[in-house]
Amino acid sequence: MKNLPSRKLVIAQIFVIFILPVILLYFNILPVSWRMVLLAVSSLFIYGIIRKEEWTHEEMGLRNDNFKKGIPFYLLFTIIGIAILYLLDFKLNLPNVETQKYVLRTWIFFIPISVFQEFAFRSFLIPKLKKIFTNNFVIILVNAVLFTLIHTIYPNLGIGLPLAFLSGILFAWLYIKYPNLVLVSISHAVLNIVAVLLGFFTILK
Repeated sequence: MKNLPSRKLVIAQIFVIFILPVILLYFNILPVSWRMVLLAVSSLFIYGIIRKEEWTHEEMGLRNDNFKKGIPFYLLFTIIGIAILYLLDFKLNLPNVETQKYVLRTWIFFIPISVFQEFAFRSFLIPKLKKIFTNNFVIILVNAVLFTLIHTIYPNLGIGLPLAFLSGILFAWLYIKYPNLVLVSISHAVLNIVAVLLGFFTILK
C-alpha cells in the first residue's frame, strides 16, 4: 500500500462503501431491487481504491505463508458454526427451502457473495480500520457491527442479526490472526450454504 490516504478519507471511504448503501435500502430510499446495483457500485469503489493505493496481494489476504497454520482454526470454527446452525434449526423448526431454489441461491448467489463479503469486510475493511484504530478489539467490534448492518436487509432479523454479529466477531478475529482470503471465504461459503439449506434467510424472491 503506497499511496496512503488520510484518516478522514478512510472514514469517508468506509461510510460510502459500507454504511450508505444499507441506509438507502433499509429506509426504502432505494428499493430492495437495487441491492445488486449498490453492490456493483461498492465493488467499483473498492477496486478503484485498491488500484489507487497500490495494494499488494499479501495486503489483500492473497497469501499462502499462513495457509497450513490457519486451516485448523478455520476448520474448527466452520464445524462449530455448522453444529450451531443445526442445533438452532432443531430448536426453531424453520421451514427448509425447496431443493431447486436452494441450488440456485447457493451456486449463483450465495457462494460468490460469500467471497465478495469476505474480501470487502475482512481483506479490505480490516486494513482500513487499522488506519483509524490501534486496538484489535475495537477493530474486530467495528468490523462485526458493519458486517451485521448489511444483514438488516434480510428476513428473520431476530435470528439473522445475532448470528451475523457473532460470526462477524469470529471471522474478524480469525482474519486478524491468520489473514487469508481463501480460508475465510471457504468457511463463510460453507456456513452460508448450510444456513440457506436450513432456511435461516433468503434474499432472492
